[in-house]
Amino acid sequence: MPIPHMLALAPLDVWFRTLRGSRIHPRYWIRLLGIGTTSLIGTMCSTPERLLLWIYYTIKRGESQRFDHQPGVLIILGYYRSGTTHAHNLIACDPQSVTPRWYQSLMGQGFLISWAITRFLLVPFLGSSRPQDGVGFGPRWPGEDDFALASWGSCSTLPGRLIVPSQWEHWSRWNTLESCSEHERSRWRTTLARFAWKVTRRNKDKVLLLKTPSHGAHIDELIEVFGDRLRFLHISRDPVKVIESNMRMHDSLKQHLLEDPLDPTELRERILADYLLIESATDQSLKALDPSRYAQLRHEDLIADPIGQLNSALSHIGMPMSEVHELAIKDYLSDLGPYKRPTHAEIDLGSPSENETDVIDRIHALQPNVIGSQPQSRIESTTHTPRTARAVLSAFPIALLWGAFWIGLVWMLKEIWPEFRPRIDQFMWIGGSVIAMLSVRIAGGGSKALGWTCALLAVLIFIAVSFPITVINWNWAADGTRDEFIYHNTKGAIHGLKAPSSIIYAILGMLTAWRHASDRGPKAPGTRSQR
Repeated sequence: MPIPHMLALAPLDVWFRTLRGSRIHPRYWIRLLGIGTTSLIGTMCSTPERLLLWIYYTIKRGESQRFDHQPGVLIILGYYRSGTTHAHNLIACDPQSVTPRWYQSLMGQGFLISWAITRFLLVPFLGSSRPQDGVGFGPRWPGEDDFALASWGSCSTLPGRLIVPSQWEHWSRWNTLESCSEHERSRWRTTLARFAWKVTRRNKDKVLLLKTPSHGAHIDELIEVFGDRLRFLHISRDPVKVIESNMRMHDSLKQHLLEDPLDPTELRERILADYLLIESATDQSLKALDPSRYAQLRHEDLIADPIGQLNSALSHIGMPMSEVHELAIKDYLSDLGPYKRPTHAEIDLGSPSENETDVIDRIHALQPNVIGSQPQSRIESTTHTPRTARAVLSAFPIALLWGAFWIGLVWMLKEIWPEFRPRIDQFMWIGGSVIAMLSVRIAGGGSKALGWTCALLAVLIFIAVSFPITVINWNWAADGTRDEFIYHNTKGAIHGLKAPSSIIYAILGMLTAWRHASDRGPKAPGTRSQR
């Protein structure tokens, strides 16, 4: 069945390239139809900006494959499930850094306007945590640039990993780029450089932070793109845990596939070979660099002493942690509270191959040989009770003001274009977001009670404005009696509310209001107000 796919908003031309040469079994056609629908939305939203940017790059910048970012670029390296996301979130707490957010990465081809639309559209559909590990997730959370490379340039291994694994041999060439043609390498560099340029347009004075697991095999190409201001932070973890965690990740994301999953044993062998390839390439490339340009951390040490270990690593590469950054990390970890590892269901982890132990030993040998950190005192969660009652009371006038604005806009449009009869049902969706976000700001946090209140108010305002909007547009029985006027305009209002598009916007508005106002999880790193 259709799901919110990881490349749901990639444009149609990218999907045509992605699926070219693949045979999709009929059992996946419904899922493919859902992807096609969301892809069409992504195509329509982003096409104007894609065209304008193409003209801009052609006239002003040419086919530049370089992005010289003066404040510097920091790239987090480490294979999938090695703890790179935790490091990414901690560094993204720094107000002096800028990193792609998921609403940007999932629509890599977009820019300011389409990204703003995407950030809004994703709220009802993205969960608040990742399915594979329960880590925080959402439109504003730090995202991986690899998704932008996939959704914009079709130059990523993601399709071969999690969409059409039978085509892995074709897509794996983006792992190291060694078997790519010069034209393909150029496309990879150009796509990454342009995406980095777009992400930093509003933050030109901040360090750019990127994270993609396969970048460990791209170090030479990354230097071609970002130059001498580029620094690296490599995260490693116990390989035995990494392999099992990758198997679970593939199992939790199998709904994104457009073909049957691989046999677990075959998948395990593929993960093991891929893991060794990327870690070997990372080790070889880093050793060729000046030691001051990279630092290495073990995930276990980062968990035990996040601030101390991270500060030591960042200081080594000339990016020491500021006091504001340290306070932001403490706030983030306090918000996060003790990590509750999700309960894992029993799955088939495959059978280890004969050489798995040898490969694991080789990966172990590539990891930094450092003394483990002693666990530091745990950062206590801040006791914070949202002012729900105050926010619930405030939600009512907010909803009324939104309804008045809605009616006023319809009246103004009708006055300007008398033949135009707008309802602007889309305001139901937008209104759910506005009511919820302002209420959460007043409350200082979300709650279920506030979520239900905002969802209910959103739909009540939708119902309430329908009658005056019908009068503005149609003014049925204007020359009749009062009862006839009320009857016919009420009938018209009900007819408008029963329209399929109205029902869809009502559902989306309620979901959006609920998701915003009931969210009690930690705020996305880098989005919390500074102390």
